[in-house]
Amino acid sequence: MKHIIDINTWERKENYEFFLGFQNPTISITSEVECAGAKARAKAAGESFFLHYLYAVLRAVNEIPEFRFRIDAEGRVVYFDHMLTPIKVKENGRFFTIRLPWNTDFQTFYTTAKAIINDIDPNGNPYDMEKVGGKDLLDVILLSATPDLYFTSLTCTQEHRHGSNYPLMNAGKAILKEGKLVMPIAMTIH
Repeated sequence: MKHIIDINTWERKENYEFFLGFQNPTISITSEVECAGAKARAKAAGESFFLHYLYAVLRAVNEIPEFRFRIDAEGRVVYFDHMLTPIKVKENGRFFTIRLPWNTDFQTFYTTAKAIINDIDPNGNPYDMEKVGGKDLLDVILLSATPDLYFTSLTCTQEHRHGSNYPLMNAGKAILKEGKLVMPIAMTIH
């Protein structure tokens, strides 16, 4: 659902106006997050570790309103609450763009996500934008995954010269470090 921010009463109006004209108004950070609990829960349940950490990221995004702010075609500040993520289809190694709806209940989220992933046609168009809701994808958070790569920094691809209008995130390989299972999460935010 699209919510419009009243720019005139918005507490971040001055920040928004200051950065609006920048050539690149985005910042990028990479942090390690401890993920042993998610990995253990997934393993114990015989479930996908990817869907467990995807749920955790989406939960955090939905709890922090600033992650859902966008600038729409009319120049208004708006916010949304959905997730879009590439999914690797193991049979041929291609990635597919799908929409995974948010649900606060983990089991509902997991069951829905698993059904959508299982329904991917491996011979279909991996970037069928009509299937995910059109070309102007403002109501998304993009989380890519490179599960075979541990990284300390990452630069995300950006479609527009002024940066993307949605957070770009990437989750890397989970490794054991100083006795803790950690995974790098990179994000580029406007």
